[in-house]
Amino acid sequence: MRQIFLSLLCLCCLNLDLSAQTGYRAGFASASIEPGDESFSVALSGYAGPWAGRFAVRWNSLGKLDDNPQLKKSSRVNPEKVIKTSGVSYQLTAQGTLRIKRGKTWEETASLPGPKLKSFVVQHPYVYGCNGTDTLYKYHIDNPENGWNRALYYNGQIHKVDIQRIFTHQNKLYAVSATDSLFTAALIHGSPEEHSYARALAVESGSDKTLIICMDLCGFNADMIDEVKGQIARKSGIKPEAILINASHTHFVPGTQRWIPWAPHNRYPDVNYMEKVVKPAMVKVGLEALSQLVPADLSFGRGTTTIGRNRSNAGNPEPYDNAVDVLKVVSKDGKKQAVLVLTGCHPVYGTKGVRHFTISSNYPGFMRSKVEADAQVPTMALFMQGCAGDINPIDEPEISGAKLAEDVKKVLASQMTPLSGGIRYKLDSLQVPTNPWSKEKIEAFRAENAALGAEMEPERNVAWADLMLKHLKNGTMPQYMPIYIQTIDIGQWKLVGLSREVVTEYSLAIKKIWPEKMVSVAGYCNDVSSYLPAERHLRTRVYEGEGSFFWYGMPSPFPFDVLDQVVGKVRAISN
Repeated sequence: MRQIFLSLLCLCCLNLDLSAQTGYRAGFASASIEPGDESFSVALSGYAGPWAGRFAVRWNSLGKLDDNPQLKKSSRVNPEKVIKTSGVSYQLTAQGTLRIKRGKTWEETASLPGPKLKSFVVQHPYVYGCNGTDTLYKYHIDNPENGWNRALYYNGQIHKVDIQRIFTHQNKLYAVSATDSLFTAALIHGSPEEHSYARALAVESGSDKTLIICMDLCGFNADMIDEVKGQIARKSGIKPEAILINASHTHFVPGTQRWIPWAPHNRYPDVNYMEKVVKPAMVKVGLEALSQLVPADLSFGRGTTTIGRNRSNAGNPEPYDNAVDVLKVVSKDGKKQAVLVLTGCHPVYGTKGVRHFTISSNYPGFMRSKVEADAQVPTMALFMQGCAGDINPIDEPEISGAKLAEDVKKVLASQMTPLSGGIRYKLDSLQVPTNPWSKEKIEAFRAENAALGAEMEPERNVAWADLMLKHLKNGTMPQYMPIYIQTIDIGQWKLVGLSREVVTEYSLAIKKIWPEKMVSVAGYCNDVSSYLPAERHLRTRVYEGEGSFFWYGMPSPFPFDVLDQVVGKVRAISN
């Protein structure tokens, strides 16, 4: 009997030892999210100015129309001025308006601002139109309430074209001027080093998996993220709460979230870009990373950087969590690696001249490209945005990217800590009650701002008031402002992901919960629906504490103790 007991004891010890030695498997994947032919024009996000719009599109001259016989043939308009596509008919009326027929009945659309409609094309579900001015207009047939919006205009950085006629050929948009000069619309892309990507890292230990997706986007809404997570979960079997999606918050990519108080062209994402590029890329990289798992070694290291400074503290560059956290993932055969970089700093510089209208991942892209170029083995670099809410860079994006790359390389060359142990993950939320204004206060605020005329901030305030009044009328005023909190533990490393634009104090405070442990804190995770300020911002009523809530269409700012509430929630769900 004693011999059997000893044998069982040895077997249990052997199993425990094998379990402790169970290693990781990891996979990573990348896909471009640069907009292409699916969108003739895209409005960039992040900056509200110029209020007329930041459209990443220009006119390229092709000479005279007569010198391009094939395009001249495509430019001819059918006598009925009717276009039929995707089961919908569109017609330019004699009165210079557009009408649409989906069944048996024609429906009139709103008129263009200024002169009447002269020509139109369809890129379903959008109609693009011109009226002889330098402005190209865009109309979403499934969102008629938003009306005709600008899609391109002369902004001082591109060709000025008084557009008399537009047409398409091989899914390209062309314009003809009053002098029969021919132009083609072309999106304005940055250099290859700053192209935008969806990138994913999957890690498995035993039966547990986690997936981190890093997006070169300004932000996203929770419903879109839930949809993407659901698709990945259904196709792979991973749990949705094991998936974390982070936005870099670059201000130089097309909008991918709802911003109702903004100018009309920025209120809704471009449907074609979202449905044909962004969402498919997120699902694709997630599934590819999960399907390409190979044995790998993981290690963590931390350095510091000088790329940023605090922008909201009366000229004081502090507080600023300047940590650079690096997760290195190397395949066991040493043939490839991934490098995940997390630091907190707004990707907002690079606004001079045409760059303000150029699609770019900003400094994160330059950092990634430099890290990959200097690596000894094939490398995929990922950037995860930290708590950057009130941190701005001090240099242009190329310089910031190069500086950050050197900081990352120092960490990679240091004695990084090998990770071992299992994977754990949790996703929870803190439901913070709203404190909406009264109807009378909102109406007075609206009237006061409407009297100020056509300027950016008053128009924003009027749009915000209209949104709040609509909520009151329909009984849809949000009662809570949810803050999503996600934790992922990979061995000794803990990643805390917070939703919204999180200011630097959150990173500093959460790290103090576990001062002796490796803890990284990311903002802009799973939902970017407002700023997440601290008491300092709220009391001083700086942008992060007050003005930003109008831009995001929030019913009210957060309470003064919101930081303490979040830290308490993080502590509670981590126990």
